[in-house]
Amino acid sequence: MILLFTSLSFQAQELHGLKNPTLNRKNELRIDFRKIILNPKLQLTYEYFIKNRLSVGVSAMLINDQEKTYYTFQGERKYQIDPFVRYSFSNNNRSLFYTEFFSSINGGSNDKIARLNNVNYGYYDRIEYQYTDVAIGSSIGYKVYIAYRFPTNLNLGLGFNLFNNSSPAVLSRVGFSTGYRF
Repeated sequence: MILLFTSLSFQAQELHGLKNPTLNRKNELRIDFRKIILNPKLQLTYEYFIKNRLSVGVSAMLINDQEKTYYTFQGERKYQIDPFVRYSFSNNNRSLFYTEFFSSINGGSNDKIARLNNVNYGYYDRIEYQYTDVAIGSSIGYKVYIAYRFPTNLNLGLGFNLFNNSSPAVLSRVGFSTGYRF
């Protein structure tokens, strides 16, 4: 009798894992290949799933110094580290829409036009400032799983730097990444 009960419970656990194999894997690692190809950027993302719809993670982006990545409203970022919290709007484990709240520690350089004074006259010149700042923001995204293990993720969002006047006011969070869930 005990042997029959034990075999049924092991079989039930295996069936549960087969029905929702994505839910049994709590960790996910992704890389944004688009940024590597288009820009000299490396962005890695780690995500941990607390519950079916709730996850936390961190994304880190490093930018190669040799090429300019200047955007008119974002300056030239050298690094960006984004801890985030995500909430999924769907019960489907193969594809889902989500919203995300993030903070960002970012730094780089930013050009601003400043009025400078000479002895007899004033003039305007472009000055480059180095900055480090913290931003908060939100984004939305869509994720689809291929074979329950390989996520493809698209997210779009905006954040706003809070403390440094030399930093760009707006920070974008745009990504198209693929990876592995384990």
